[in-house]
Amino acid sequence: MKRIQTLREQFATHRIDGLLVASMSSIRYLSGFASDEGGVALLLIGGNREYLITDYRFGEQAREECSHVQVVVRDRARQTLGDLVRELAVECNIQQLGYEREHFPHGRWLDLAAEMEALVLKPVRGLVELQRRIKDNEELGYMRRAADIGDRALDHLLGMLRPGMTEREAAVELEYALKRAGSESLAFPTIFTSGPRTSRPHGMPSERPLRRGDLITADFGAVISGYRSDMTRSFVLGKANPKQREIYQLVRAAQALGVESVRAGIPYSQPADTVSRFLADSPYADYAGEGLGHALGLDTHEQPYLAPGCDELLQENHVVTVEPGIYVPGWGGVRIEDDVRVTGSSTELLTRFTRELIEI
Repeated sequence: MKRIQTLREQFATHRIDGLLVASMSSIRYLSGFASDEGGVALLLIGGNREYLITDYRFGEQAREECSHVQVVVRDRARQTLGDLVRELAVECNIQQLGYEREHFPHGRWLDLAAEMEALVLKPVRGLVELQRRIKDNEELGYMRRAADIGDRALDHLLGMLRPGMTEREAAVELEYALKRAGSESLAFPTIFTSGPRTSRPHGMPSERPLRRGDLITADFGAVISGYRSDMTRSFVLGKANPKQREIYQLVRAAQALGVESVRAGIPYSQPADTVSRFLADSPYADYAGEGLGHALGLDTHEQPYLAPGCDELLQENHVVTVEPGIYVPGWGGVRIEDDVRVTGSSTELLTRFTRELIEI
């Protein structure tokens, strides 16, 4: 497979001749094996062989999804994971084995490493994630579909919201609409807040009933073939008051500036710095959220972040979120978030739902 071969070409730079992949998102990217359960598989890539290691619960699925990778179903009662990895590494003539340092819990890695003393173990960081940043046409197609599902689900929800409905009830309706429209799961736990609770950037839905005049924030995402959307909209249940309108228009202008600032060849920090300077001149500068967004793909929050100090460069077909916000404790908050593909000197908005202030 081209993705695995591209990865192998990086081995010499990192002075390894094999890689043990533990991130379930990266395993899916490289092999096709899909599971939201952490730790149910490992992918061992050698110089000319690759093995998907799992157990009896996932053997049939793995053989169906991994046509170009040899599936090894470990007998957990007879062989430890470390012993099997060592055995396969010897078959592949691996002597310098890299492993994903961020994706092995410390205890699990100690257990594995204790049985692989004959190998030189080298931690590597972000090797597969770096390759995953640039999306191909198939990946972009999945992300467009996920974004479209999010647009349609929110449109459905807005037609149902009424005073007296609780935040939790509204979130359930939104999640049902996502799945009914074809989302295979939720991209992340839905954020849904109302009234003064909208000042919590990641507030979880509560039993608070919606009230006329409330600001409402919904942050949610769909999933297609593992690829995620991530959209936030703030709106008002009823007629917006002057302060709600003022803050909304400020965030709307900041978000438009952020999207306009994203382009290939500039540091990830530059759009964030541009928006930060814009908000610093406003009366609500002290209430602006940190950073501007993050990369997006098989994981909802991927590196790099659109944040001060990030010198990595945006490239064509990177997908990022742009999500400035103002959060005033005790009053409420506003965030507008879109998924943005870098197309060179411009951008493509994957999420298309209106960014104008909605009064329900």
